[in-house]
Amino acid sequence: MKRLIALSALLLAACGPSIDNDRLRVDVIESQPRQLTVTQMPLSPASAYLRKATAQGLVGFNLEGAVVPALAARWITTDDGLSYIFRLQKTRWNDGKEVASDEVAAALNRRIAELRNGRFASELAIIDQVVPMTGKVVEIRLKAPMPNLLEILAQPEFGLLRRGVGSGPMMARKQGDRMLLSWRVEDQAAEPGAKILLDGRSVALAARDAPTALARFAEGQSDLVLEGRFETLPYLAATERNEAAVFDAAPGMFGLLFVASGPFLSDPTNREAIAKAIDRPRMISDFNVTAWKEMLTLAPETLPNRIDIARPQWASLRIDQRQAEARAVIANWEGANGPVRPLRIAMPRGPGARMLFARLKSDFAAIGLDAERVTYNQPADMRLIDQVADMSSPAWYIEQLSCEMTSICSLEADMLLLQAQRTNDRDERMQLLGEAEIKLQQLRSFIPLGNPVRWTLPRNGLKGFASNPRGLHPLQYLGRDPT
Repeated sequence: MKRLIALSALLLAACGPSIDNDRLRVDVIESQPRQLTVTQMPLSPASAYLRKATAQGLVGFNLEGAVVPALAARWITTDDGLSYIFRLQKTRWNDGKEVASDEVAAALNRRIAELRNGRFASELAIIDQVVPMTGKVVEIRLKAPMPNLLEILAQPEFGLLRRGVGSGPMMARKQGDRMLLSWRVEDQAAEPGAKILLDGRSVALAARDAPTALARFAEGQSDLVLEGRFETLPYLAATERNEAAVFDAAPGMFGLLFVASGPFLSDPTNREAIAKAIDRPRMISDFNVTAWKEMLTLAPETLPNRIDIARPQWASLRIDQRQAEARAVIANWEGANGPVRPLRIAMPRGPGARMLFARLKSDFAAIGLDAERVTYNQPADMRLIDQVADMSSPAWYIEQLSCEMTSICSLEADMLLLQAQRTNDRDERMQLLGEAEIKLQQLRSFIPLGNPVRWTLPRNGLKGFASNPRGLHPLQYLGRDPT
C-alpha cells in the first residue's frame, strides 16, 4: 500500500514534460525484468519488441494490427490454398549483405524447426517445406490449407536472422541497461556489403517492473510504457492516469484452466458448478476498465469463421440462482464423499492478481468451497491463463486445450481439430471446429472469465502510436506521422 501511495503522489506531482519524437524512450513492463536478447526462447515481452524491430519476418503487423509487407513486398496464395509465394523486397541484412531467397528460406526453415515444440507446434506441423524459387521469390508449401498463416508469420518469433543478424527495419546497440534502436536508411544504390546508414533518430528500449516504469514516466524519463496487464492495473489506477492510458481489448483467453483432477475435480459437473458460480460482471467492475468484457464461451462469439454456438444453459440465470444451483451440487458431492479441501489457484504476483483472487474466493465461498492462492511454480488445481491469441481462428482456442497442452482434455475434440486442419473445404472446416468447441464447452476444462486486457501509457504528443487489437505496438512506427 505504501508503494502505491508513493507512486500516486509522484505521478500527481509530475508536470507532463514535452516529447521529442526523434529521441524516444520506451519501457516494457516485466514482472522480473530480464536482459534483452533476440535469440533466447521464449522471448520476454521486451525482447519480443526488440526482435520485431530488428529482425523482420516475411510479413509484419502495422500499428493498427493488420498484416503488412516486411521482407516480402507482396505475396499470392494458390487456388488450392496449399502454397504461399512471396516476392522479397530489395533490401539488406543489418551487416550490409543483400537479402536473397535462399538465405530467407534457410532462415525460415531453421526457425520452424526451432519452434516446432513450442506454442506454434500445431500450425507448423501443417507446413511441408520452405523453398527458394529465384533470387527474390520464396515459396511455403503446405500439407493442407492454412488461412491464418500470415498472422503466424507476423509474430515476433518469426523475425528472421542470418548468422545472428536481422534485416531491420531498425538496428540496435546496447547502452547500459537498455537497447538503443535507430531506423535504417534504405539506399537502393548501395553496394552489397556497404555499411547500413542510420537516420539519426532513436528509441531507447528497456525492461522495467511496473512501479519503476510508471515512476520513470512521471519523472519525464520515458515516453511510452508498454505491456501493462491486469495484475498491474492497480498501480496505474493509483496514479489517476487512467484517462491517459490506452486499453487494448485483445482477443484471447483469460480464465481458469483446470490442471489437476483428483476425486472432486475429475467430475465435469463439479467443474461446471465452479464455472457458473463466478460473478464475472462484478469481477470486471472491480477494475473499472471498459475494454474488459465478460466471456462465457471458449472462443469469442464475434470471431470470424466461427459457427454460432449456444452459451451454457445457466448463462441466462441471475448470479444468485446460479450460485444456488452450484451450492446444491457441491453439498450433494460432499454429502457422499466428504469435505473438499481448499482449491489452489495459481496466479501471477501483483495487486491486480490479489484483487481477482479475493473476488474468486468470495464467489467460491458462496457455494461452499474455499480457495488458496499459489504461484505458478507451486502445485495447483487451477491455473489463471492470460494469453492473447496468435491468430483469429477458433482453431487457436481449441488447440490451447488439446491433450498435448492440458491434462484434462478431449481426444474427440483433438481429432475434430486435426480433421479441420486437414480439410480443403472452408464450410467443413468451420463445422468441425464448431463441433470441437462444443465438446470442450461440455468438458469444462477451462472457465472463461473475460478477454485479455493490455494497457499502455503514451505521453501526449507521441506520434505513430494507436490502440491495437493485438496488444502489440511495433516500435518502428513510433515518432512518425501515421500519414
